Amino acid sequence: MKINYYKLVLVNYLFILILEFIFKFFVFQTFDIGVLYILIFSFPVAVFISFISSLFKNNKVNRILSIFVWLAITIIFIAELIYNSFYKSIFGISALGVADQAADFAGTIVGHAIQLAPVIISLFIPFIILLILSIRKNIEHEKFNFKYTIVLFISTYLLGITSLQYKTNLAPEAYDLYFNTKEIFQSTNEFGLMNGLVLDTTKTLVKFEEVVEEIEVKEFTKEENTLYNIQNIDFESLIANETDSTVINMHKYFESQEPTKQNDYTGIFAGKNLIFITAEGFSYLAVDPELTPTLYKMANSGLIFDHYYQPIWSCSTSDGEFSNMLSIIPGVSTCSYRSATNTYLPYQFGLSFKDYNYNTLAFHGWTYTYYNRDEIYPNLGYTYYGYDRYHTHYKYALEGIHDSWPTSDVDVVNAMYPYLQNEDRYVAYMMSISGHLEYSFSGNDISKKNKSLVSNMNASNSIKAYMAANIEFDKSMELLLQKLEEDGKINDTVIVIAADHYPYGLTYEEIKAYDPTVQNKTFDLYKNQLIIYNPELKETHITKNIYSIDVLPTILNMFGISYDSRLLMGKDIMSDSSDLVIFNDKSWITDKGRYDYIKKSFEKTTDEELPSNYVQEINDIVNMKMQMSKLIISKDYYRKVLGK
Repeated sequence: MKINYYKLVLVNYLFILILEFIFKFFVFQTFDIGVLYILIFSFPVAVFISFISSLFKNNKVNRILSIFVWLAITIIFIAELIYNSFYKSIFGISALGVADQAADFAGTIVGHAIQLAPVIISLFIPFIILLILSIRKNIEHEKFNFKYTIVLFISTYLLGITSLQYKTNLAPEAYDLYFNTKEIFQSTNEFGLMNGLVLDTTKTLVKFEEVVEEIEVKEFTKEENTLYNIQNIDFESLIANETDSTVINMHKYFESQEPTKQNDYTGIFAGKNLIFITAEGFSYLAVDPELTPTLYKMANSGLIFDHYYQPIWSCSTSDGEFSNMLSIIPGVSTCSYRSATNTYLPYQFGLSFKDYNYNTLAFHGWTYTYYNRDEIYPNLGYTYYGYDRYHTHYKYALEGIHDSWPTSDVDVVNAMYPYLQNEDRYVAYMMSISGHLEYSFSGNDISKKNKSLVSNMNASNSIKAYMAANIEFDKSMELLLQKLEEDGKINDTVIVIAADHYPYGLTYEEIKAYDPTVQNKTFDLYKNQLIIYNPELKETHITKNIYSIDVLPTILNMFGISYDSRLLMGKDIMSDSSDLVIFNDKSWITDKGRYDYIKKSFEKTTDEELPSNYVQEINDIVNMKMQMSKLIISKDYYRKVLGK
């Protein structure tokens, strides 16, 4: 049977559908209304790829072009599959900033690919079939028919758009996903990977701005004899003098937010020094009384956080830092830190503490230009010291860093401490490096260095390598505490450690085998360890569900730094604010239960009777927080509000 151009459209449609459904059922594990939308919206895609692979009169040229298109699409699906196994997200055009790190852990990528081999093979089978049919000339590869292509493309595309007009209980957000928001992960689940990528690319190129619904301003009544973390912001005047309707709605939204109350922990660290560490690949898995005794001591004295989460965001370490330092939710499918290089961000440790006469410094033991840190950190108010690995005569080069992959945090502490030793008041931000993947004894110099110390562990080689890498981080913390103790500054120093992301260099299966309490990829995988250490703190267990977005307002409150809690996405952990942990895919946890957004499944964790619309209320809060987070950056909102 010969397959001409008209039949080729149907063949390509079937090709796309097979790839889409394999991807959806493996990545999202859902059978929902998205199946119908994929059936509808994949047809215009099939028409388009049939068109671009049938541009010429020469059948041989079209055959080569078709094979190339099929292969390219297959590779896209496989690449997205592997990317999702790391970041639990979808790689769009606006996330190209993470591509430069792939070479740093090629071995781990291969490991994930091996784990995914059955799915990868299934994605390759349709291409192999089409390749054979094409080589055997069962497909004629004739030139496209212009009228047929145009009519078919427009009619099927309009069918898809028309289907979005019917907002049913099964798909209340489909229209918004397509027209009003920029969310590649949810769009991929709803419309398929090809359409998700097209939407993300189109909206990025046209600099799409999300639609913000009219906000109802709610009057907030202050309680008598109660102090709040709030600043004097005249929202009424801001609204009256603003012409941008989106910014007006932002003003109304933030004015309507309830600020957090000051509490027993307000100002307890006032005047002390702060060392804040975003720890590469850190996790509670790395806290062990024998292998990492210093981290164990720091995590289990003073404030002990029983339910802390560090979600994975689209841009790996960069977005992990972003969430820790700014209390803003990173934008899905983009590198938020990089997009904020020229944005005014006063509510973070660098600029906030500078107003209180603190010297603010940042340190990193890897190439100083990586993730544009040489631009980002100064914008946040830091003098930035990094590793001048390529000897470019960087003005603030750290000395004494021994070249390896990764480098040693012990070297970083030795290099940075002289800058702190004679300072009366300082904030030192450190981005650690020793815990970086890949977790093997062949591709990780730090793991290899400490291999003998984990030889007796009852664990896989990957887990052993992970622990060996974090032993180096533990040594660096031991060294730091020792130096502070010797200088008599330990009581006047607060050390905060928060991860950038869970150790995604380990597969879910490896983590689950080592810790059987990890039962799902939506919530348990992101359990983590927050450390706020000062020897004078009394031991207290914190049972709230909290996450990285809550760290900044908590530290600002403890140091007595003025900030407006309405303008941050997180809440002071020590306040009486309610629990809310938000994940990259819009899933969430509160003190009432947890909601899997993709599967639309709510697991209640309280005996309390909840309102029938409870899930929808929290969903609305989550949607607004994620939307406002993106707009804070794109609109340079803090500059408008604070007049800087």
